[in-house]
Amino acid sequence: MKNSHIILLFILAVNCSSCGKFLDIEPKGIIIPKKVSDYEGILNSPTMNNTFPIDILVLTDDNFNNFDNTDQSARANEYYWRPVITLNEKSNPEIWGSSYRAIYDANVIISGILTATNGTDAQKQSILAEALVIRANSLLDLLTVFAKAYNPSTADSDPGLPLVISTNVTDKIPKRSSVKLTLNTLINDVSNAVNALPLSNVNRYRVSKYAAYGLLSRIYLYMADYPNAKKYAEMALQAPNTLLNYNNYASSNQVPIYDLNPEVLWQRASVSGDPTFMLYSSDLKTYFDSSDIRYQFLTVTNNDGLGRAGFLGNKYNFGITFPEMYLTKAEMLAREGRFQDAIDIVNMLRKNRIRTVDYVDQTAATSEEALVKVLAERRRELAYSSTRWFDMKRLDQEGRMPEVKRINKDSHEVEASLPPHSPNYTFEIPTRVLMFNPGMELNRK
Repeated sequence: MKNSHIILLFILAVNCSSCGKFLDIEPKGIIIPKKVSDYEGILNSPTMNNTFPIDILVLTDDNFNNFDNTDQSARANEYYWRPVITLNEKSNPEIWGSSYRAIYDANVIISGILTATNGTDAQKQSILAEALVIRANSLLDLLTVFAKAYNPSTADSDPGLPLVISTNVTDKIPKRSSVKLTLNTLINDVSNAVNALPLSNVNRYRVSKYAAYGLLSRIYLYMADYPNAKKYAEMALQAPNTLLNYNNYASSNQVPIYDLNPEVLWQRASVSGDPTFMLYSSDLKTYFDSSDIRYQFLTVTNNDGLGRAGFLGNKYNFGITFPEMYLTKAEMLAREGRFQDAIDIVNMLRKNRIRTVDYVDQTAATSEEALVKVLAERRRELAYSSTRWFDMKRLDQEGRMPEVKRINKDSHEVEASLPPHSPNYTFEIPTRVLMFNPGMELNRK
């Protein structure tokens, strides 16, 4: 067994106490999945439910911080959009490591569930389908960080991700597939999973047919395939759903926790931590006014500035929500020229978010005006969710992202900037991964 293969796979999937010949040997104290219930237990584990890398929030223009600009920590490197996030070759790479760990566990399910005992074929196919969707979701997160944004003219040649499908540590790690092939693989996997998924599942962390439709809508949106993004958003919205009217709650403490919130289509928690007390950027603040209940419910003032707050409950949601699907549909309608239909969706959402006494319908006279208002509402509604870096990256491709600046709050100096079409929208493959796979293709040649 080659040491470099062992280390690289578990750089991809972080160190796992059950590595070795995982499916051949049952180490003392380690349970090897054999029954359908064992594989379902993996689906219910934190590794498969807490999949969002919280560090992605640090990259966005939602977030403000005040690092010493000589700081070389991963968080500082993310915040200043430096090419390499995790410089220490001995450290588990931020974002990369946790995401490939979830992918590894998904691969364990995918490779073994169909031969499991004590379950029906329908149960096996459903569990397999859930693992395919979770793997695709983690790969999409990785793609937005470590590969260039989708550009149809270069996607065939732009390096994407290593599509690791094996659980055997002796297998050679695949080369990076292209961005196009990576995205097509995600689409194929989720599309193939849909028919085996239930209309509803045991809880919101588990994958339903409608959650898969929501993920397909996201993938197509990232690719600027607007007809399919709209198609799958509408299919996701066929699920029973309710928008909460924030006017009906005296405080954020009364809003249902994310696990029980009817606006949540698919619940994803973070790998570690949450955005509590992350600071609103000056730019993000400009999107709100005093009539917006979201600004009251989801902010907290602390010694450093205006921080993010959350609803009660110990888990934030970084998955897919029905408001996101409505806003995706609205964006697609605006792009089609159906600007009044787009604005109608924006107003439907805003009636549930703006104080009733202050509420006024928004209007638009052109498709472009409607699109600008839809994107602004998306910024407000989805602040500090899992979508802002995703949106920044795709919108930069069409010239809709202004220069983003990191300004020191004390000196007011610009410490870093992310101009339109900057190469810093793409981070380099982590140092530790390259150390054990020096032939892996770089983003910056």
